[in-house]
Amino acid sequence: MTLPPDELLRRAAGVRLVLLDVDGVLTDGRLYYGAEGEALKAFDVKDGHGIVLLRDRVDFGVISGRPGKASERRLQELRFKHLVFGERDKLEGYAKLAHLGVPDEAVAYMGDDVNDVPLLRKVGLAAAPADAREEARAAAHLVTSAAGGRGAVRELCDLILRAKGA
Repeated sequence: MTLPPDELLRRAAGVRLVLLDVDGVLTDGRLYYGAEGEALKAFDVKDGHGIVLLRDRVDFGVISGRPGKASERRLQELRFKHLVFGERDKLEGYAKLAHLGVPDEAVAYMGDDVNDVPLLRKVGLAAAPADAREEARAAAHLVTSAAGGRGAVRELCDLILRAKGA
């Protein structure tokens, strides 16, 4: 349910917390395994720069269904404050952040798969990458032109920056 540009800007202006899925949003969703079984992931620098430009205006966090060892270093580097890993039920992961006191309408969330849909329907600004599952795209207020791990997060950050007059 994509929204018209003026409504997207109105919602984006009120965002105080940006939550992201990791695999398929901050990364392209592919997992690489080294010889010792370690998981490796690739993060897009354009997404990272968008986060850097926005992080002094909003808080950032992740809610990911997978364990976070392969992602933690990059997220720490980007100064993410709220990390919820190993939580396939995204609403349960979101509930772990209730202590922050941020109302749903002041939260933006980007997800790419069916387990993200309940949270996409709950938050004030729901976003999905261009290559997200159809169910996630249908629940999103914004579907980016870029794919996950390829600039989708940057588009969301740019929208929020523009809405906040930056």
